[in-house]
Amino acid sequence: MLMDVRITDFDDLRLRVTQDELDAYKARNTPELDDITDYLSGKDNLLDADAIAARLFAVEKADVFLSHAHRDHDAVVALAVTLEKLGLKVFVDACVWGDVYALLLKVDQARAELPLQPGLFDYTRATRNAANMYMILNVALQRMIDQSELLLFLDSNAVRVQDYVEGEAYIGSPWIFAELMFAQMVARRPRLIGTGIENLREVFAKDDSDATAPMVRYRLPESSHTMPAATLNRLISSATFAATLATRFNLRSSGYDFLDHFYQALPLRAAERELLGWTKDAT
Repeated sequence: MLMDVRITDFDDLRLRVTQDELDAYKARNTPELDDITDYLSGKDNLLDADAIAARLFAVEKADVFLSHAHRDHDAVVALAVTLEKLGLKVFVDACVWGDVYALLLKVDQARAELPLQPGLFDYTRATRNAANMYMILNVALQRMIDQSELLLFLDSNAVRVQDYVEGEAYIGSPWIFAELMFAQMVARRPRLIGTGIENLREVFAKDDSDATAPMVRYRLPESSHTMPAATLNRLISSATFAATLATRFNLRSSGYDFLDHFYQALPLRAAERELLGWTKDAT
């Protein structure tokens, strides 16, 4: 990963994306999980972690990784569609595994259901299943973050947990917390053409009625940079207009043009400019 940026006031971002475009993106990026028994092996029905990760995370690299809350799913997909139009490769984890609890239920039905008692599960086995599945998914997410160029944390009202400590910010998603903490520890790499942004989100349920309220609050980790949603919207509008002109007049254009303008809007440190391959005088 090269850089991480927190987009503030993500609720205010308004992008012109049609419902057909949203549906097409979801359909194209949501693989059907095979029968969970395909990922079990041996006499003890052991889960094959590598097989599950390879099936769910078939995309090896992306340009942008989006870290976000469940309730923002459609807005996040709209951003993914918009960035994709600009030539970037975007990964949205919610489109990969859907409802993580539905996935876990399949595992429990295969490995923890009590004989002749459908719907009842062995507590010890079910608890271990959850721990193992969360570890598999978390490691896969970390691998995706590491291979991406830019992580965007889409900070919104849906992310936050009501807190009563002045000056402190808390979030309720263990997934977002883990992603942001990993982003602070992962090694920063020079820019490589062909890597990109990944889309990430907290996955609890398919709709608000099934959503699970957070049981733990996590102190919001710091991001390397912050950018208001209004600034991101301005950059996207300018890039979209430039891409339209480039297409009309057969000029060169790529998603990296947008990323260059995006990075130029940040107060970059010398080390970050070096990773981008920019000289001191580059603008």
